[in-house]
Amino acid sequence: MRYRLITLSLLLVAVVGTLAGSALAQTGSKPPSDLSSAQRLEVMRSKLESLRRSLNSAVSSMPAADKKEKVSADDPREILRGLEKEVSSILSEVNDIRGRHDRAERYDPTSLDRLETSVTEVDTRVQSALQSTASVRAASASQTAPKKKKKGKFLGLFGGGGDDKYAELTGTVVAGRDRVLFEEAAKEVRKGRHDTGRLLFTTIINTY
Repeated sequence: MRYRLITLSLLLVAVVGTLAGSALAQTGSKPPSDLSSAQRLEVMRSKLESLRRSLNSAVSSMPAADKKEKVSADDPREILRGLEKEVSSILSEVNDIRGRHDRAERYDPTSLDRLETSVTEVDTRVQSALQSTASVRAASASQTAPKKKKKGKFLGLFGGGGDDKYAELTGTVVAGRDRVLFEEAAKEVRKGRHDTGRLLFTTIINTY
């Protein structure tokens, strides 16, 4: 009889140990984060801010569609704008919980896990969208890039172009023009444009 009780006790201990190990295995499948709640919220906020800046920059680099035309949901710019709104929404929720945490107000701790999952998921979609629209954004940038105007040389030293207001004054020798050049040189010096003034004075000395 005593041996039977010992056997049953050993079996009971084995069953309890098995159940405990199973429970530990289930809880251990997702190890707790080493970060505090405040740190987890700050990591999420920083990530979302970075995503929002990237999306805003990408949207601004693409030309807006004509208001008269119906914008398709598959339009790359609209896709990025939709993601930006989604990121802003999650960020608003993170900031709300962060504010409650800072004010020591009660909130559902499990919401941090849900938000971290949302941040990871939206980050994946944002990176994919940025990659898929990269060629469109590059084409838009090349089309809108301003063309540099070729500039000529004023007195052979610095850019001025054909519309330089001093090109006619310095181009030919005319009696009495030295006075005009002197007055213009003095004006340039008074305006702080010393290089232009010096070059005009040099023209007077060399020409007249």
